Amino acid sequence: MGAYGLITFDEEWTRVGRAFGGTLFSSFSQDAIMLAISDFGLVFSTGIAFVLIKVIAKGWMRYRVAGMVIQHCVQASFLLTAIAWTIWRDWPWVQSGFFTLHAITMLMKIHSYIAYNGDLSEKLLQLKQNEAAYALIKKRDPELIDDISKSNSGNCEFPNNHSSNDSSPDNSSTDSLIREQKKGANRRRHHRRASEAAAALLHDPSTHTTAANASLLAADIEELKGELRCQNGELWPANVTVANFLDYLIVPSLIYELQYPRTDRIRPMYVFEKSVATLGTFTLLYLTTEHYIYPVVFDPAISPLRALVLLMIPFMMNYLMIFYIIFECICNAFAELSRFADRNFYEDWWNCTSFDEWARKWNKPVHHFLLRHVYDSSIESFHLSKSKAAIATFFLSSCVHELVMMVVTRKVRLYLFVLQMFQLPLIWMGNHKAIREKPRLANAFFWLGMFCGPPLLGVAYCYA
Repeated sequence: MGAYGLITFDEEWTRVGRAFGGTLFSSFSQDAIMLAISDFGLVFSTGIAFVLIKVIAKGWMRYRVAGMVIQHCVQASFLLTAIAWTIWRDWPWVQSGFFTLHAITMLMKIHSYIAYNGDLSEKLLQLKQNEAAYALIKKRDPELIDDISKSNSGNCEFPNNHSSNDSSPDNSSTDSLIREQKKGANRRRHHRRASEAAAALLHDPSTHTTAANASLLAADIEELKGELRCQNGELWPANVTVANFLDYLIVPSLIYELQYPRTDRIRPMYVFEKSVATLGTFTLLYLTTEHYIYPVVFDPAISPLRALVLLMIPFMMNYLMIFYIIFECICNAFAELSRFADRNFYEDWWNCTSFDEWARKWNKPVHHFLLRHVYDSSIESFHLSKSKAAIATFFLSSCVHELVMMVVTRKVRLYLFVLQMFQLPLIWMGNHKAIREKPRLANAFFWLGMFCGPPLLGVAYCYA
C-alpha cells in the first residue's frame, strides 16, 4: 500500500506539479471548524438520554408507556435536527456523510442506553413486587419457605455478569450476547409467570399458594437480582451516573451493558500505532479518490459502462481502506482508551459464501445492535416470525443506508435501497444447494457482487 501511494504521488507530481490540494482537498477542508463544533454539539446532546433515564430511576416516570413515547420523540428530534443542520450548512459530500453517519451512530447508542436501562427499571419494579409477594408467603407459611430454601440450596443458577480483567483483549462478550439472545424468550416467559403469580397473591392475600409458585417466585427474585447487578455489586440504578454514561460513549459498542469485559491497562504505543495507521491509510484513501475516482465520475465523455469497469478496482480499494480505518484502527484505538476487551469488531467476511453471512461478519457492532434492538424486539413486541423479523431488520437497514445517500447527494433516487434489498434474492441464490456445496464458487459469487456493487452505485448517483 505504501508503494501504491508513492507511485500515485509521483505520477501526480510529474503531471500537475502537486499531489494534494485538488478538488477533493478543497472540498473536505471546507467549513472544517464549524463541522468540529457541530460534532461536539452532537455528542453533547446525547446527554438527554442520561437525563431521561435519571428521571425514570428517580421514580418520577415509568418507562412504559410515558418513557417510551418520550424516548422515540427524542430520537426522532435528534436525527431530524442533525439532518436539517447538515442540509442547512450545505456541506460537501464528505462532511455531510461523516456528520450523518456519526449522528446515526450516536442515535443507536442513545437508543440502546434508554431501552436497556428502561427495561431494567421495569424489572426493578417486578423484583419489588416479587419480594413483597414472597415476604407475604414467608409470613403466612414459613415452613413452605424453609422447604423451598433447602431444596434450592446450591442449585440456583445466576446470570454471569462478571467482567473480565485480562490484560489482553478477548471476544467473550460477543458469544455471550448471542447466547443471551437465544435464552431471552425463555427468560421472558419465566418473568411473566412469576409476575402473574405475585400480582394474584398481592391482589388477594388469601389466595392459596402452591410450592411450585413459591419456588417460581424465589427463583425469579434471584434471576432478576442477577440481571440488575452492576459492576460494583449493587443493583440498578447504581450504574446511572455521568461517569458511566461518558464511559459508554467512548466504548466502541452500540449496545449498552451493565458490565463490559475490560483490560487492566492502556497501552500508549498501541494507541499511537492505530493513530498513525489511520493517518497513513486516510492519505491513501484521499489519493485514490482524488486521482482514480474523481476524474472518471466527473468526466461526461466517459460512458457509464466504461466508468463502471474503470471504477471497480479504485472503489474496492477504497472500501477496504475505509473498513480498515473504522474497524481496525478507530474501533481498536477507542477500545484501548476505554480498556474495552472485546475486540471482535469483524470476522473473516472475505471468506463469506453468502451475503447474509457477510452481513453478520463484516460489521459486528451494528449486527449486535440490530440483533438485540430490531430483530429480537420485533419478535417480542410484534410477535413476528424469525423470517419476517429478519426481513424487517433488513428493510430498516436499507432505509437507513438510503437516508445517508439522500443527505449526501441531496437526491431521492433509492438506488442504494434497491440494491441492498436485491441482496435478499442473492442470499437465496447463495444458499441454494448447488452453490453451498461448492464454497469456492459461492465465495467467487460473493466477490463478484462486492466488485460490482459499489462502482455501480457510484456511477448511478453521479450520472443521475
